[in-house]
Order: sequence, then structure tokens, then C-alpha cells
Amino acid sequence: MKITDFTLIFMAVTLPMIIIVYVNVSFTIKAQEQEMYYQKIIDMAMDDAVYEMKQVENSDKEIDYGYSGKENKKININAQVGIDTFFNTLYKSLDIDGNENAEAYLRLFVPVVAIIDYDGIQVSSNEEYKKTNADGTEGTQIQHTLKPKRYYTYTYSIIRNGTEYSYVSGVSSGSDVVSVHTVEFTMDDYITHRGYNYYEDRDIPVSQFYIDDSKNNSVLADGVSVLSEKEFRSSLVTHLLEQRKSTIVDIVTKELNFAVNNNNRYARSAGITYQFSFPATSEEDMYNAIENVGMIAFVQGISIGNKYLNSKAYGVASIEQATRYYFTAPNEKSKYKMNLYHKDLACPEYLVSKINNMSPKYVTSKQQATIAITRGTLNDKMQIFKGFYPCPLCNP
Repeated sequence: MKITDFTLIFMAVTLPMIIIVYVNVSFTIKAQEQEMYYQKIIDMAMDDAVYEMKQVENSDKEIDYGYSGKENKKININAQVGIDTFFNTLYKSLDIDGNENAEAYLRLFVPVVAIIDYDGIQVSSNEEYKKTNADGTEGTQIQHTLKPKRYYTYTYSIIRNGTEYSYVSGVSSGSDVVSVHTVEFTMDDYITHRGYNYYEDRDIPVSQFYIDDSKNNSVLADGVSVLSEKEFRSSLVTHLLEQRKSTIVDIVTKELNFAVNNNNRYARSAGITYQFSFPATSEEDMYNAIENVGMIAFVQGISIGNKYLNSKAYGVASIEQATRYYFTAPNEKSKYKMNLYHKDLACPEYLVSKINNMSPKYVTSKQQATIAITRGTLNDKMQIFKGFYPCPLCNP
């Protein structure tokens, strides 16, 4: 066989392979370019949404929304404005703004957009609704809809065995159950607590406090005998502090996972064959996502070259330092004979009227300040103070 024959055979074998490799490389490069293009648009939409959802709430200077928590993690947001802004930026960036059919089709590739708030998560996902068409016939419409907030809730039961007490997660039943408690966690250690005492057949009133606030957290161990209460409560507080993050992550993950999986039936009805699923997310990523108020969105299934887009976008609302409003009660040196709240610790009225062991010492909004109930020692007597007015000097 001649050398030319070998050359022809070699070319016949290798040329298709070279062409296939070239095509694959070209598709890969194109896919990477498209992925970067879409990711840039998604990130821009996320930035706009996070900015707008916070700005709308804070634009009304007559309303003091305030912050809450030791770490100032609470900022008030308008979730619907955030969702609308996210989609509007996508529509404009992809040049489909105003094209209702194109907008509706794009929304099917966004299985979930969620607001991770200070005290709960709000999910926007596709839902099907009945509608009346222009010709009077009944039809259906798929629309991204913002669901009610799911709070970061954790429940535990206190069990008595002789003189010993223990706590277990969830709602327990039986004659040995002392009480059942529900805690609504937040991004810091501030909680809302409610419960029921089975031994005394009474509701435990709703209260709010920091988990480790020993002056206010006795309700956590409601029903435990006086002899065992202090040690039991200390153990329970440690447990709740450890449980907070895992509870929030678990709730956020379940809500997102349900929304993503549920999107498949709506996508199939539109002829989309892509299988939507919760993106691979590390535990560390989820813990980082709940560190601050913000937004998360999944965009999946858009064809890019030889693969599909599977994007996660996170946005965090920037948090400024919160204003704190401090309490005072009048004494013989006070100029104003009323309970006051102050924003300036150098205020002369604050300096002469402050109570060192006032609890709570401050709150983080004017609304909270006016209705606050505090306690502290005045004239060598522990007293309860209700109803506070803005200080005329520092004018909070």
C-alpha cells in the first residue's frame, strides 16, 4: 500500500474527529460566553432588586421602621417591590419588556425568587390561576406569586420524669409533658416565644426577648420546678442558641426546594423538557446566605450552547448602623417629670435620669420606644416603667 493511501486513510479517520472536536470547542466557548452574558444580567437584576426593596421602605422619612437585634441585622423591606424589580430588569436587559408572552415564558425558567428576611422567608414562585379570556371563555394563567412569609419556627416540649426534666424537639403528648413551646428565631438572638403549660392548663403569653436575657427568658422553662429551673434553663438556652442557624437553614432549604420541584409541572405544560431541581449547594453556602437580609434567585434551563444554564444569584441588603433609643425615668434631679427615650447619650436629661440597671436599656425604633415596658431600680426600689415620650432636649 502506498504512502498516499495511508495518508488518505489517516485523513478519513482523523478529519471527522478534528471537526467534532472543533465543533465541541466552539460550542463550549459559545456556551461560556452566553453563560457569562446571562449571569451578568441576572446579577444586575439582583442588585437592582435588593436596592429597590429596601429603598422603598426607607423613603418615607415620617415612618421610623427601625432595626432590631444586637447585630443590627433587621432592615425593613418591601418584598413585592424586590420581586417586581428583579423581573423588570431581566425583561429590559433581554429586550422583551412589554411582550407578555415572552415575559411569561421567561418566568418559567425562574423557578424561585426568595426574600430571606430577618424573621422569615418569603418565596415567589409560579402558580396557576383561572382567568377569563377576551372572548369570555375560561382559561388559565401562570404567574410568579409572592407567598406569605414562613417564619423561622422551632418547637420543643418539656418532659418531666420524677424530679428530672428534659426537653425534646417537636410537640410531645402524654401525662409527662409539662409544657410545649414555640420559638420564632431571627437572624440574631432575638426571639418571639409562646407556649402552653399543660400542668396548669394555661397559655403562656407571647413575649419577645433575647434568648440569653436572664431577666426575661424564664418563660423558656415555664412549668419547671423552682429548684431545677435555673440549671435547666441554662442548658435550654445553650441548645436554642445552637439550634437557631440550623433551623433557619432547614426552613429556607425546604421552601426553596419545594418551589423548584413544583415548577416542573408548569414548565412541562409549556413544552419545556428541562428537569428543574434544587442546585447543588454546600452547607457553608446556605449558612452564609442567612447571615444577612437579602434575596436569592435560581434561573435554570435556558439553553446555552451545548448545555443548560443553572444559575444561583445572591444579593445582600447593605445594613447601616441602627439608631438606639435609650430609656430614662424621672428623679429629683430630672428637668422633665416623665419617662423619656433619647438618641444621644450625651443628652443632659439622659445623664441625670438614666437608670443603670434598666432592662431593656434601649430599643431600636421610635414605635417600640413609645410602647416599651421596662424595669429598673429607682429610689432603692425595683419598679416597672410604662409609656415613654421623646426627650425634648435631644429630640429623637
